[in-house]
Amino acid sequence: MVSQMVSPMLQKEIVSDKTHKLSGIDPQNLISLEMGNSDTTLVCTYGKITFICSNRVEDYTIGLILKNISMIDNSTTHETDIFCDFDDIQKYQTMGYTLVTYGRHEKQYRATFNIVFSSEKAVYNLTVAFFNELKKEPSIKKDFYWNGKDSDIMRLYKDLKDLPNWTIKSIKNKDSTST
Repeated sequence: MVSQMVSPMLQKEIVSDKTHKLSGIDPQNLISLEMGNSDTTLVCTYGKITFICSNRVEDYTIGLILKNISMIDNSTTHETDIFCDFDDIQKYQTMGYTLVTYGRHEKQYRATFNIVFSSEKAVYNLTVAFFNELKKEPSIKKDFYWNGKDSDIMRLYKDLKDLPNWTIKSIKNKDSTST
């Protein structure tokens, strides 16, 4: 695997590309594209987006990122486990979360929910949940599963590039000798 930092010239070429293709990169060899700023990072691959952010991030920024992901691929999902009382499981379902499974765990229930980005209510509540988690933790790391292609990854970058200091941090390609 080859990792490269993106030069300012390549970044300018990528941004100015009108066809939404990753200029200078063979799509067959792309492993991941990492974008973000000092507080937020998105690592995009064809099947997954990893979202990492610090507690300095505003709820608006989290919401904007999640909303843009949902506009590009509204079949994107996030799975989360929530420990709660049995009666609270329904509360999460009314928030747009889809119950996958639940089971008794000590004095509470462990409920696994799937959050589908096609639901605006679910995306909003996920934004609030992430922001509240960041009030307690210095940073969070979350995985989203999507069907993104090269053009989707590039569109996500273009849609978010107006966030303060948003850049392409690195591009990882397959080693040309590997199969």
